[in-house]
Amino acid sequence: MIVGFNIESLEASKSGNASGDLQVQYTPKIEKIEKASVSAFDEKVAKIEFIFQVNYNAGGKTAASINFEGNVLWKGHLDEIMEEWEENQSLPEKIEAPLMNDLYRKCLSQAVGIADTLNLLPPIPTPRVDK
Repeated sequence: MIVGFNIESLEASKSGNASGDLQVQYTPKIEKIEKASVSAFDEKVAKIEFIFQVNYNAGGKTAASINFEGNVLWKGHLDEIMEEWEENQSLPEKIEAPLMNDLYRKCLSQAVGIADTLNLLPPIPTPRVDK
C-alpha cells in the first residue's frame, strides 16, 4: 500500500512552433527502487523513484511538455519488490497496477492545473454539458 507520494521536481514548457493535430502522450517510468526507513513504521518500505512525462505533440514536433520526478513509498511485500527489481528491473504484477493507477491519478490531476497555467488543453478529457 502507498504510504507516501512525493514530487521532487517539476518542469513544464511550451513552444509556439508546432502545428497540426495535437496528440497528448503520457509516459510513466520507474527509475530506481531501494529500501528506506520511515519514522512512522517499524519495518522498512520500498522507495520507488519515478519520472512521469506528459507530452503534447503536433506535426511531429513537441509542442509542450510537463515532467514530474518524485517517489512513492510502498509498505508491504518489500522482499518481493526488491527481488523483482534486482532481477528484471520491474515491479511484481500485484504491485504495478495499483502503483501506476495512483501515479496516473496524482500526476495527471497536477498536470491539469499546470496545463491551464500554460494555456494548454487539459491532458485528460473534460466532461461537456450539452443543451
